[in-house]
Amino acid sequence: MLATSGFARALHDAAPGLSKRFFDCSNRRSVTILSRVQSLASKSNARTACTIQTRDVRSKWTRSTRKHAPRLVCQSPIQTNAQNRLARTFSASTISRATQTASDSTQSSTGNEETGNKSQKKNSFFPDTSSNVVAYWLLGSAASVFGIVVFGGLTRLTESGLSITEWKPVTGSLPPMSEADWESEFAKYRSSPEFKMLNSRMTLEEFKSIYWMEWIHRLWGRFIGLSFVLPAAYFVARRQVSRSMAVRLLGIAGLIGFQGFIGWWMVKSGLKDDLFAPGSHPRVSQYRLTAHLGAAFVCYLAMLWNGLDILRTNKVIRTASAAPEKAASILGVLRNPALKPFKRSVVLLAGLVFVTAMSGGLVAGLDAGLIYNEFPYMGLGLTPPRNELWDKFYSRAEDGSDLWWRNMLENPSLVQLDHRILATTTFTAVMALWAFSRTAAMQKVLPAAAKKGVHGVVGFVWLQVILGISTLLYLVPTHLASAHQAGSLALLTWTVVLGSRIWFPAQAARILARRAQAGVAASAQGAAQVKAMSGMAKQSQAQMGSTGTVLAASVMPAVAAMGLMFREEAESGLREQLLARRG
Repeated sequence: MLATSGFARALHDAAPGLSKRFFDCSNRRSVTILSRVQSLASKSNARTACTIQTRDVRSKWTRSTRKHAPRLVCQSPIQTNAQNRLARTFSASTISRATQTASDSTQSSTGNEETGNKSQKKNSFFPDTSSNVVAYWLLGSAASVFGIVVFGGLTRLTESGLSITEWKPVTGSLPPMSEADWESEFAKYRSSPEFKMLNSRMTLEEFKSIYWMEWIHRLWGRFIGLSFVLPAAYFVARRQVSRSMAVRLLGIAGLIGFQGFIGWWMVKSGLKDDLFAPGSHPRVSQYRLTAHLGAAFVCYLAMLWNGLDILRTNKVIRTASAAPEKAASILGVLRNPALKPFKRSVVLLAGLVFVTAMSGGLVAGLDAGLIYNEFPYMGLGLTPPRNELWDKFYSRAEDGSDLWWRNMLENPSLVQLDHRILATTTFTAVMALWAFSRTAAMQKVLPAAAKKGVHGVVGFVWLQVILGISTLLYLVPTHLASAHQAGSLALLTWTVVLGSRIWFPAQAARILARRAQAGVAASAQGAAQVKAMSGMAKQSQAQMGSTGTVLAASVMPAVAAMGLMFREEAESGLREQLLARRG
């Protein structure tokens, strides 16, 4: 069109070279613009909304604007705030729908995040699991309780428990610091029934030896309390324990404090004449002694079990993170119904061992081990005479209704027989459990660690039987009696360890199930987002079916405007040159 105008003929007559360069440049520029637009249109992504950015035709044409070329600007539908003033969108309705969908999705996800954050804030103080450091600390505390139980037995065997006649939880931590303090403590002991009836010839130096035994025992108890309460508070404050474990630690701390009270309650029973039979050996109440021993055992077992539980839970969770199939296999084995009879047997065995140990506390409280020092006979037969076992001397009710239970708990002959029966039953139960674990059915389902645990229980029960018989035959020597008491706790320990190896880690299973549900929910949300984006992409692709045609139609007005302005500028310049030549 430009080539056939009057301007073109005039330019060709006046300056043939300039006319050729002008029309060649215009044609090449138009072809270049169209080719670039078509190339950009072919490369546009169906999932993006694209616009063409061109120069404003009303602006003044300068040398710098000659280098300005139209650009294809593409943006994602979810970028709702990205507005370009010099852009023309292909389909405003498509982008508006995409913008609305993205906005709703963003608001929904924001709401879900706020709800999740609120619920996480409510439960974020305690972690899901406790740290292994807490487990090792609990096991160390259990070892300390094991030691104080053995040392407490030595204190009783050396008859040192009644040497301190007062209970001062705070000021009693310091021993006598001067000779006057020692004389004061010795004077208090001389007023006790034990000194008057048994140790009336004891000197101050001999008193110091038994005083140090009891003082160390009490100081050890204070140390256990402080070494438990302070670290427990630290672990809770540092969020290294779970919520359930924090409650358990609180219960154990309360039990430790209660144990100190039971200890003094037991000692107090040996400081008054009205608490034991007149003329008999001054001793603490066998009931209170057994309660003190039982509380120590419960405290020890609580520390041991919770420490093992933390380690087992963390191990299963770590295994699930590294090898999910292996963790699922472990949980499947422990959940196997075929293991239920074995689990019940282990629970019953642990209860039997505990009851046997408590009957040993009654034997120690009554000094029942100093009679019938033979095995397996008791006198002329396997049991003492009937009238000795059910002696009316121990009955306090006029109708004799308390005859049977008072003889079982206060008659030394029957108490020793009960202990023998319970010990024999425990030994038989352990051997039966071992035989049950060797059956073909149990060999298939029993974990390897549990099989080793059964062997450990068998070894400890044999050791305990040997120590018990030796203690009886040698008239309860201190070292054998102390070893026998330690053996009972060791047997109970290994039984609990066996139980921990076959017990199902319920907390670990709950945590893994919760994480699996969270993963499924996240996958479902991600799938919904992908589905929504795919729908928007399909709509955008349908609207962009004629992309090349729309682009060409959008660019042509700009090209025509550029040519018209350039023609006007060239005509005015040419007129000036012609007028100058004529002049």
